[in-house]
Amino acid sequence: MKEDLEILFNKKKKQRGSLISVILPLYNEEESISFVINELFDYLPKFLPNYKFEITFIDDCSTDNSYALVVEASKKVPNNIKLSVAQLSRNSGSHVAISAGLNISRGDFTIIMASDGQDPAVVISQLIREWENDNELVLASREDNLDHGFISKVMSNAAWKIMNWSTKIKMPEKGCDLLGMDRIVLDSFNQMDERNTTFIFRILSLGFKQKEIDYVKRARVGGKSKWTFFKKLSIMLDAITGFSNRPLKMITNLGLSVFIILVFRWLYVVFTIYVLHQIPTELSIILNTIFTALALLVLILGVIGDYIWRILDETRKRPVYEIRKVDGDIFNLKA
Repeated sequence: MKEDLEILFNKKKKQRGSLISVILPLYNEEESISFVINELFDYLPKFLPNYKFEITFIDDCSTDNSYALVVEASKKVPNNIKLSVAQLSRNSGSHVAISAGLNISRGDFTIIMASDGQDPAVVISQLIREWENDNELVLASREDNLDHGFISKVMSNAAWKIMNWSTKIKMPEKGCDLLGMDRIVLDSFNQMDERNTTFIFRILSLGFKQKEIDYVKRARVGGKSKWTFFKKLSIMLDAITGFSNRPLKMITNLGLSVFIILVFRWLYVVFTIYVLHQIPTELSIILNTIFTALALLVLILGVIGDYIWRILDETRKRPVYEIRKVDGDIFNLKA
């Protein structure tokens, strides 16, 4: 439901708040979680004392001590920080965890960052500075990723370019995992009830005044990346099929091209029989042509079937996630 004009004007008159929410998806990061929390506790009170920070970890059903470590750290925090953790009822992936964090965020400005120690706390100052300059969505583009080798960087850049090309949504060329958004962007995002789509493309599809900054993504503090090749491939397919009809157009053009080729092929067969009076001896070629057409048909049906599945999944409205429990503390905004 869209807001009326009076509500929009009241929002415009509202002064910029000072509550910053920091959302960190968490899954089996016990080797790095203490480093991340300590860095935030050291940096935020010293360099951003005028803001209040609600740091919320969204535990994607970790099997190690990650949850317990956050709960323990929440017992002793700096004055301008509150630390909490929410655990999902099942492992659903980092993008679902991030969406859950955005849904429960209370901040005037919300930041998404990694819990593996790769995102330096100093970037938070840059994000807030751009927000203070009236930018509503601030994207931190990866100038470099020290945790990736040459092949990983090439494949990652290629994946982002493919998603950029197919979706027609402007995205930093080398990808974006760290970002900050104004409350107006967050409220718009939370009105989107979608499944099988990546959170970053949902956010970018909203528009708003955007600003891009660069930063170097550090090497992991400990542990191994949970982003397997197949998880990355799944995210890429979700982005393409969730925000683009180009695959359908490409398949339509491919099917049309194959049909035209087959028409000319059969015209040649007719010409050979009735004009040249030759008996065709290319049965194997004809069979190969038929089998090729069948293979293309199966491919086409598979892609169309994927779109149909997404329609079915959207109409069922099953919950994407459930929050099992929460611990820690938050600010009392009513006081």
